[in-house]
Amino acid sequence: MKKTKRDQDEEKSREERLAYVGVLAAGLIHEIKTPLHAILLTVQMLVEDAERLPPDTRPRFERRCRRVHGEVKSLARMLDAFLSFARPPKSDPTPTDLNHFIRELVDFAKPEMDESGIILETNLAQDMYPVVMDKNQFTHVVLNLLKNARESIEASREQSEEDFEGRIIVATAEDEEGISLVIQDNGVGISPGDEEKVFEFFYTTKPKGTGLGLAMVQRTIEEHRGTIRVEHIPEPGARFVITLPRGHFLEFSDGSSTQPTRESARMRLRKQATPDNTTTSQEGND
Repeated sequence: MKKTKRDQDEEKSREERLAYVGVLAAGLIHEIKTPLHAILLTVQMLVEDAERLPPDTRPRFERRCRRVHGEVKSLARMLDAFLSFARPPKSDPTPTDLNHFIRELVDFAKPEMDESGIILETNLAQDMYPVVMDKNQFTHVVLNLLKNARESIEASREQSEEDFEGRIIVATAEDEEGISLVIQDNGVGISPGDEEKVFEFFYTTKPKGTGLGLAMVQRTIEEHRGTIRVEHIPEPGARFVITLPRGHFLEFSDGSSTQPTRESARMRLRKQATPDNTTTSQEGND
């Protein structure tokens, strides 16, 4: 759908506000992190000096130092996350075979899921039209959602008295609305009424969460002209649905631009990904 002038003006105004917030955040975070670094070094030196304390007081002193160290590290992580949100890297979108992209990320994440005893499955649609995305930014999006799913399953295990088989399903589909990417788990799920809150700044239910992860995910997706929503499912767990527009007008890495048919676009992607320009990949359900 073509944007109106009002939409364009609002988008420009939003980008200008974010840029201004980024400049302020960078300066403020620099001023805060300098003393934080000094605190961390001081705590480390105090732990080393604890060896000279009497044996009966040393353990309590070390516990307190470790607590201070952990809180300061947590604050530093939150500052880094906020800076990443306020000053995102420049986007570099390219035509992408979403299924191939997802397969690579699943292969990357699977060892950690296996170690956690979680089954990671894919259900990928056939013959989908390419999407236009920044692969680095979308890597963070998918890995963030997979991380949340894993942590949700681990939390559900802690609450369950029976053997619990964790499962995450990553699926793709295409319909009249565009290209969809679905990540569903059978963890603790999201409380009714919190479906929109999870995308708000600093909203988190995790003891050590920053509340910025899903806000950053949503912002990245919206910059790709897409949407993300939480769908209600009858069984325990959460289901995140990302919808992206089809890449009807594609600019390829060789500098050419075209409005290709579905098959010609996919052939161009295969040739672009294969050094000898031979088509070696096959599409299909996983």
